[in-house]
Amino acid sequence: MIDPPEPGRHGRRAVAVASATQMMVVLDGAVLAIALPRMAGDLDVGTGSLPWVMNAYALPFAGFLLLGGRIADLVGPVRALRTGLAVFAAASLGAGLAPSFGVLLACRVFQGLGSALLSPASLVLLTRATSPGTERERAIAVWSVTAAIGASASALFGGLLTQTLGWRWVLLINVLIAPALFAAGRGAAPRWEPDERRPKGLDVPGALLFVVAFAGLDLAATVDGGGSQTLRSALAGGVAVAALAALVVTERRVRHPLLPLRLLRSPRVAYTNAAAVVLLAGTAATGYYTTLYAQDVAGLAPLTTALCMLPGTVAGVLTSRNVPRLAVVLGERNCRTMGPVLVAAAQFGLAGCERAGAPFGALVPLLVVLSIGSSIAVITLTSSATRSLPSHQAGLAGGLITASGQSGGSIGLAALTGVAAAFTAAPAASPHAGASAAIVHQVGVALPLGAALALVATVLARRIPLGAESGLPENAGHRPAPRNVRP
Repeated sequence: MIDPPEPGRHGRRAVAVASATQMMVVLDGAVLAIALPRMAGDLDVGTGSLPWVMNAYALPFAGFLLLGGRIADLVGPVRALRTGLAVFAAASLGAGLAPSFGVLLACRVFQGLGSALLSPASLVLLTRATSPGTERERAIAVWSVTAAIGASASALFGGLLTQTLGWRWVLLINVLIAPALFAAGRGAAPRWEPDERRPKGLDVPGALLFVVAFAGLDLAATVDGGGSQTLRSALAGGVAVAALAALVVTERRVRHPLLPLRLLRSPRVAYTNAAAVVLLAGTAATGYYTTLYAQDVAGLAPLTTALCMLPGTVAGVLTSRNVPRLAVVLGERNCRTMGPVLVAAAQFGLAGCERAGAPFGALVPLLVVLSIGSSIAVITLTSSATRSLPSHQAGLAGGLITASGQSGGSIGLAALTGVAAAFTAAPAASPHAGASAAIVHQVGVALPLGAALALVATVLARRIPLGAESGLPENAGHRPAPRNVRP
């Protein structure tokens, strides 16, 4: 067994590197949203294809997160983090220089693969370089808050770069940031040694089945009313169901399962991850449609759009820092369920304002409420997922909760935009004309559906048990070898 980390020796540097890495990962997942209108014009892409810029990143990110967490547990957080940074930087360079939409999507896939290694590795780095107790709790709080800042600041950062340097620099900026983190990562944690509690194998078939299942669900959720598209959705849904069935069989039989099915028997784990899936599915389309509304309907420039979203950014950051205090004042369960309720209320309000063609300034207070609710929900769910688990299970726990959110967001974006487009396909559906009319009408469908999902997430979050559980069994993720099989 490895020795516990030396308090204070590596902690501050590890917290800084891990938090900055997670901020970059979260930021890059959302930062392109505000650049989509400019990107569509530059690459001659229709509005219906734009969600795939986000999903091409989110699908491999979600699908390989658990494998990334297992790799970080096996080879050590520093090695995993530096490998992920190299892949992420190379993919960012290719995406920033992409001559076509297809090349851009391919590079976004590799960005997602790099992020799938970076995110869990950063969490393992924290747990490896900090001592259990107060020091580790503070480190995880900083990591969570920094990620929330990255998500909140994505609009401002993307708008600034898009308007001043062009949308390509939203991607190329990573080529400057990643090498700095690569250099800082060296020596950010104590020397890595094997731990007998960690499973020694990699469940690559399980990871591939995860990706196939997520991609199939994503394609199946994209509905636009056409006959050929309906057939494609049905086939994709069938592939997704088959992949999920094969995944269950694989995880039961493989010696080192990527996702131990016994883990899902824990009420805390099951309800926490279910709430994350549903909540992120419900909010996925909100930022997408708000950005299109601001630029294509209200006629705002990218930087002006970002500045209008700045109050929400600030509110989200301030809320993130004070969520632990809020949980003490209101109670753990009340705080956990308040976030999705605020999200639902904001989405209903945004739908009404945008459907009525209100000026974008009228949306700002609702965006503030949305940001506050999202910050409360994400931080409380992350805390619930990782609180009671020992350090050697941090990669699995962190990968699972992040995969839940990413998969929910990816599938939700495809489903809500697809359903909205299908329900507004008729020319007489709106008295307005043109692309802006389509956006306005789709908002009236997608955002109320998202708000309804947020309310479902409220119910799931309410059912998360109070207090801490004992975590996974010590041998979770390890299945003893059958007696008739040679090791």
